[in-house]
Amino acid sequence: MEIKNNEIYDIFLSLSYSQLKDLFRKAKSKQEQDFYMTLSNMVLQREQEKVIGK
Repeated sequence: MEIKNNEIYDIFLSLSYSQLKDLFRKAKSKQEQDFYMTLSNMVLQREQEKVIGK
């Protein structure tokens, strides 16, 4: 499988918290829910860092 550099990262950056919540709700397994929850937490952390000014 050949993936362009940073393709997955770019997709992640393009997703909003609400989009990730929607993906979480539509997840078919606990593992998939955990994956989207982890990404959601990363988005929240990134936004908190912006607010704090890091």
